[in-house]
Amino acid sequence: MKKNLISVSILGPTNSGKSTLLNAINKKKISIVSHKVQTTNFNIESSLNYRNTKLIFVDTPGYYSKNKNLDFENKTNEAIIFSDALLVVLDITSNINTILNLNSKILKSNKIKILVFNKIDLVNNKYILDKIKKINFLNNFDQIFYISAKKKINLEKVLNYIESNCKSNKNKKNQNKMSKNVFFSEITREAIFKYTNQEIPYQTSILTTKIVKNKNYKIYQNLVVRNNNQKRIIIGKSGKMLKNIGQFSRLQLEDILKSKVHLFLKVTIGT
Repeated sequence: MKKNLISVSILGPTNSGKSTLLNAINKKKISIVSHKVQTTNFNIESSLNYRNTKLIFVDTPGYYSKNKNLDFENKTNEAIIFSDALLVVLDITSNINTILNLNSKILKSNKIKILVFNKIDLVNNKYILDKIKKINFLNNFDQIFYISAKKKINLEKVLNYIESNCKSNKNKKNQNKMSKNVFFSEITREAIFKYTNQEIPYQTSILTTKIVKNKNYKIYQNLVVRNNNQKRIIIGKSGKMLKNIGQFSRLQLEDILKSKVHLFLKVTIGT
């Protein structure tokens, strides 16, 4: 029997916990997580078999008040158009002015809209009640949930609502499924976010050029930076920075692949 398909776009401000939620729902690493803004730079798709339905989740780039990147905005708007439901994730601890800065296209959409307040494990009930009293767009949503993606609190309630209330599309096909090469590159990009600062993570491209699978994995990647100064920073004194990046990435990949990984990183200058 062919499963029903429901596509759900995960939307919201940067650092609201969208990628953490996607990983928690799938019970494995799908999207990279960082405290820095806009770590997701394209739509990332994953699927989950839930009861008799295949739920397709699309993690979109986060938006924030200083964001003027039209490419990010276009990817978010594309997800809104092609999805069956919109799942908006907000950090309950965020400044109220940031929360109110919602994309108007989300509020005006006629799709089923689900509002999720994340990180409730960090606050008490009084804080939550005081916060939502100040929000004037709650009536724009069909359902509201209070969750902790990190602690996996109330995630089942969200999935149950989506499966029971969202109209399925049996003919929908995965549009943004990530290739293995891109996914491996994203893991290394997460390491660069972890160990470097300022413009370095945003101006470094990671290309997985070769994957060799025998008994173990051999993965070859090029880290493409814009100038010699960035190259020196990525490599670090006596190669220590590159070693840290490679070690973090390798351990992540071994955990995901359940196999020994030999990771070879090369830093080059490009445009």
